[in-house]
Amino acid sequence: MKKFILGLMSATIVFPSVSFAAFVEDSNVTFTARNFYLDRNFVGDDATQPASKQWVQGFILNAKSGFTEGPVGFGVDVLIGSGINLWGDKQYYGTALTPLKSDLEPVSTFTKGSIAGKLKFSQTELKVGGFIPVNPVLVGSQARLLPQIYRGVALESKEIQNLKLEAGYVNRVNHRDSTNYEKIKLSGANQKYKSVETSGLTYAGGYYDIRPETTLSLFYANLDDIYNQYTFWIKNNYKIDEQYNVFTDFRIFRTVDAGESLAGEVDNYHGNIAVTLGVDNHKFTAGYIYNSGKTGFPYLSGGEANTYMDAWATDFLNPKEKAYSIRYDYDFKKQVPGLKLMTRYTKGHDIELVNLVGDDRKLTERKFGIELSYQIQSTFLKGVNIRLRHEDYKNDFGPKATFKSAKEQRVNIDYTWKF
Repeated sequence: MKKFILGLMSATIVFPSVSFAAFVEDSNVTFTARNFYLDRNFVGDDATQPASKQWVQGFILNAKSGFTEGPVGFGVDVLIGSGINLWGDKQYYGTALTPLKSDLEPVSTFTKGSIAGKLKFSQTELKVGGFIPVNPVLVGSQARLLPQIYRGVALESKEIQNLKLEAGYVNRVNHRDSTNYEKIKLSGANQKYKSVETSGLTYAGGYYDIRPETTLSLFYANLDDIYNQYTFWIKNNYKIDEQYNVFTDFRIFRTVDAGESLAGEVDNYHGNIAVTLGVDNHKFTAGYIYNSGKTGFPYLSGGEANTYMDAWATDFLNPKEKAYSIRYDYDFKKQVPGLKLMTRYTKGHDIELVNLVGDDRKLTERKFGIELSYQIQSTFLKGVNIRLRHEDYKNDFGPKATFKSAKEQRVNIDYTWKF
């Protein structure tokens, strides 16, 4: 199967006098079936919509070739995704699982894809086309049925031991619930900024392994005529003994407006730190978020920022917001292999959303979430992953807020075949 797919890919590309042996043998092909149910019930007297609900089935083919032989190797990556609406209508729009028609009715089926050509010289790789970036300043979101894909050019180099350098430019995006590539926009969530288009985003940075347990990262990004962003990130995993270990994650961002300042003033300091204590199968995590400056943390529309605190119904990135989080994980590998539990609570305070509520009174938000996942360990269903998630979110932002108080359930069933 893998040889057939990669052989078909290579047949579509013309390379003069090169060998395709490594192109096929070093390839990686996966096919994922993903079933996704999302049920977000809005609560509170100011709710303008009862709920966002949908049940969908998706399929993702991800084929990555190796490289042709020679001083400069050539290759190609292809991603094709399809989605089917199993249940859901315009009454419950807003799940971001499938595209919507003009009347807000979800489409019955949709397909999206990307292709990228790549070349490799020594330990440096250049990619041109569609890809899913994951770095401190740019993330292709995979939090829905199909992934968010950016289009542009990306460079990655590992020529120096313990150092990985990255640079890139993207000018179009295919969102999770879209089939079309469009211009990149700044998120206008909670009216923190104007949701303006930009010609592209440029980024550069790297990761340095000070030692196997400690990684330091520095990155820079420019969202054309909107902002400059600088980030510092350090992670450390200290193993005390076979029973105990301590993990720390510290990230700080500084973002200021740039060029024509199309979104207006941007002035934000954002820091977050998390400390995790691992004890056998237990993990205890405490985290803190700090936002200062005149504006909130900016990020791109249709996705999320690469900050440590993960949330489904909000972002904890509002102006002046401070937040604390506690989390507990347990792996039942000694009792029921494949079963895992996670629960967390996060509360944000001192929030100022003048554009949203008309004054500078201090606002709050909080969420509680719990997740139970199980990966089947045997039988013909081995590898199937089932994940059940619940989140309860509340804020006092009012009816115009992007993120609304809600109780949310998600059910995911995923299986990936590797060829």
